[in-house]
Amino acid sequence: MARRTTVASLMLLLTGLAATPSAMAQIAPLPPVSGFEQPSGLSFGGFKFYNRIQAGLMATDNIRLDPTEESDFKKIFAFNAGAQSDWEKHAVAATVSYVDQKAVDVSDQKSSALSGTISGRYDFTDALNLRLGALNEGSIIGKNDPLQFNGNLNGTTQTNTLEAALGWDDKKYFVNLLSRYQDVSNDTDIDVTIVSRVQSQDREEYNLTLEAGQHYSWGKASVFSGPIRIRYSGSDFILPEDRDSEGGRVGIGAEFAQGNLSGLVRVIGFAQYFDAPTIGKVISGVGTAQLTYKIDDQWGVGGALQRTFDETNIQTSGGLFTNLAAVSALYRPADDIYLKLGPTYRFYTIEGTPYEAESFTLDATAAWQVHDRVELMFNASASNQLVNDAFLSNLQYSESSATVSVVITF
Repeated sequence: MARRTTVASLMLLLTGLAATPSAMAQIAPLPPVSGFEQPSGLSFGGFKFYNRIQAGLMATDNIRLDPTEESDFKKIFAFNAGAQSDWEKHAVAATVSYVDQKAVDVSDQKSSALSGTISGRYDFTDALNLRLGALNEGSIIGKNDPLQFNGNLNGTTQTNTLEAALGWDDKKYFVNLLSRYQDVSNDTDIDVTIVSRVQSQDREEYNLTLEAGQHYSWGKASVFSGPIRIRYSGSDFILPEDRDSEGGRVGIGAEFAQGNLSGLVRVIGFAQYFDAPTIGKVISGVGTAQLTYKIDDQWGVGGALQRTFDETNIQTSGGLFTNLAAVSALYRPADDIYLKLGPTYRFYTIEGTPYEAESFTLDATAAWQVHDRVELMFNASASNQLVNDAFLSNLQYSESSATVSVVITF
């Protein structure tokens, strides 16, 4: 199945700055903090340029995220740069991101990832446009990542994506036809379970999506569907089964914003048919629901419910379902300070097996803008993961960490 079976978005202008240390993610969405937006560092030739550097030190009591619970410090460095055109018609955007994490004493706990994107939009008319995008994304595998169930707790995932979309939008109705190709490969330095020796996760994915919808005063709503095909591209080990598959999905989605309330809902039903007779088929549903509410200039809250389906290399299983529930709160006591706090609960089920796991995570972030382009950040996280079978015993852990960093934008 796809890394994310859901077609969460048809947007192809990949202008976000993606490489951030994994310990700093807030799961539940919150209202944006005005005044903390990244400023444009330079403008010329019809382009705006954005640059961001973050450096810090993280202390953790379980650097390996396993039952050994070995503590250490980790040095964190991230760099992001982006350029976006400010043309009245058409658009071009590009980004590059790099993140590096390295433990001070435990030498094998080190990871780095490099990502880059380029995308563009050509406007044939005010209503008709063509969008193209290319993405080379490197991401560091860590806690609360479904790939941990493949034995990858110290490694990276490399994804190369090509997208093309033809869109028509007359401000009342819209139609998008999206074609996407992805090449996904995983690299790990240490195998924490024997599961990773079942099958490689390297694969190629192809999908086509047709979306049609309507704009409303409160937002927009759409229906979409399309086929998906997955072909495994090889393995360092003998493949016990042919996991190539074909399938399709159909779904509905909506995005809304009324005053200080905004959110999105996306529900997808899918069917995937595997060549492996031990798997056969997987028919189920996934989706996302997010809600953000700005109470006043000081307070904001957010919540999320999510169900996703990811590839797994566990024999006889089509994939891993992750069910997530999260809430968070934002407090801004002063113009140059904000605090975020929120718990997240995840419940994992490995399709076709009796194996289950659940995790509880509490994340907190505090930021102080000491200058228009300089922020001091503090992040804290505590997690506890439990499994229901000795087969996954190496994935049962508890961990707490704290990170202090400086963020500079220019």
